Amino acid sequence: MANLVHCRICKLPIDKDKDPEGKTWIMPSKNFYYHRSCYEDWKLSNPAKDSDWKDFIYDYLARELKVSYNYHMCEAQREKYLKQDMTNKGIFFSLKYFYEVKNGDWEKSHGGLGIIPYIYNDSCEYWVKKNNSDKGICTRIELQMREAKNQERKVVKRTHKKENKIRFNLSDISEMENE
Repeated sequence: MANLVHCRICKLPIDKDKDPEGKTWIMPSKNFYYHRSCYEDWKLSNPAKDSDWKDFIYDYLARELKVSYNYHMCEAQREKYLKQDMTNKGIFFSLKYFYEVKNGDWEKSHGGLGIIPYIYNDSCEYWVKKNNSDKGICTRIELQMREAKNQERKVVKRTHKKENKIRFNLSDISEMENE
């Protein structure tokens, strides 16, 4: 029986048992299947723009780390770092490095990105080594962030149940006192 999956770009089937992985199809992330040619064409024609990385930074904080942050402070810091020859992509990977690899504590950040200048160079060295040992990991992370950004978001509205408050009538209270 054929083990069929579908290319995420062209939507055509891929037979995992029949077609060799790496030549005909690739899986850059778990359960993300692509025809090799579709993936390479897509990657070349759609490089992430710097503005995409800005969005990825805030998506990472909100979705992955699930923390609340001070947007205005983060923006001021981010713009300051861009003037110091850092990039949005570098800032994103620095955050990922600090919180996932170094197990940094978000509580110490005071809702901002103040750690970035202290870890930026170490982060760059780490990701270059990581990308050399695990070919294409940075591209796979970029792809995951793009797909997360493009996912439909569901807005959940909280409904608060009204508390059953005990209501007293003042005339009832005065009658109770008279008894």
